[in-house]
Amino acid sequence: MSQTPPNQPPVPYQNPTPPYGGYQGGGYSPVQEPRYNVLAIVSLVSAFFISLVAVITGHMALGQIKRTGEKGRGLAIAGLVIGYIGIVGSIISIIALVVMSVLGIGFFAAVANDYDPGDYSYTSDPYTSDPDVSTTSPDVLGGDLTFEAGNDLDPDSLAQFSDPFIIDSEWTVSSPDDGNGSWSYLDPSGLCTVSFYQGALSASTVTTAGDDRSTTASFLADVLTTDQKTIEDKMSDGTISYNFEGAGTVDTLLLQGTDDDGSNWKLAARGFGVLGSGLYVDVTCTPGGDVESVYDTVTTRAAITVF
Repeated sequence: MSQTPPNQPPVPYQNPTPPYGGYQGGGYSPVQEPRYNVLAIVSLVSAFFISLVAVITGHMALGQIKRTGEKGRGLAIAGLVIGYIGIVGSIISIIALVVMSVLGIGFFAAVANDYDPGDYSYTSDPYTSDPDVSTTSPDVLGGDLTFEAGNDLDPDSLAQFSDPFIIDSEWTVSSPDDGNGSWSYLDPSGLCTVSFYQGALSASTVTTAGDDRSTTASFLADVLTTDQKTIEDKMSDGTISYNFEGAGTVDTLLLQGTDDDGSNWKLAARGFGVLGSGLYVDVTCTPGGDVESVYDTVTTRAAITVF
């Protein structure tokens, strides 16, 4: 029988060396790649649809990535850049739309004011062919609204001025519409005041059925707070454009004179017995003002419309 040699120390136990560096004590711990930040992806995708969402999520993503070490910083930055470009583009588009709308309104107003019926080709006679209706009745786009034609107006119609000076920067509002149909301007020279009125005939105006001329004379006397006989020998016939400049004319009665301070004035009026309403325009110029030129401009451009 063999025996252990005397004085021989025992061999100590040693753990075996692991064959792979990742093996320790029976477990395996692989190195994990960092994942993409979800908000960074949302920022980039939404940048092509909703810019504001892209900007908000982009900033949130950058904050999270800084704390967590996630991937996606480039995506978040791209979403931010595209989002901000979209927001700036939207602002520019809105401003451009507003400017174009303002310019468009001014353009169409200018076109309406400068309308030339001579350039318009009618396909039929603008006057009615009904033998029971007066052929003197003016058309919407042309013809003359004489004193006699006023009898053929629809009683439910409305007569008023088309005011081109409201969009003319050279004319200054002297007094805005007072709510009763009265307003006024200063002409470009600043020496002439142009006053308008449109509204119902007062109770003191004598309306003569079938005679707009007599009705207008009474209306004119009422405006000047005098009696009709006093002005009959001083008034004369005049006209104001009808509907559009150059389209036709409206018969009016005209008074003119000079005040004690040297101011010159011209007052044109038209009363409509069928409508129970009247309109007048008064041009008053201080010395140095060209009352004739301003009056011609007003009665040509500020047409009377009936609709």
